[in-house]
Amino acid sequence: MIGMILRNVRKIRGLTQRNVGNELKLADNTISNYEIEYSNPTFDTVYKFMDICNFDIQFIDRGTNKIYMVEELSKEMDF
Repeated sequence: MIGMILRNVRKIRGLTQRNVGNELKLADNTISNYEIEYSNPTFDTVYKFMDICNFDIQFIDRGTNKIYMVEELSKEMDF
């Protein structure tokens, strides 16, 4: 499923696999492998991929409907 999301996000922005690969310093066939789900990117790679495409990743707490950005969850939180 992540491959389809990456491909669709990239296409929405009108970017090629080569464009994204160059920004990530990865070969365009690596981007292709992610998109066809032949291999899986790390979360860090997904995060950078989305940033290149000008998208944010959000997490929604189903109990409270509170939206957390990746940066918020990456910080040490004191509850």
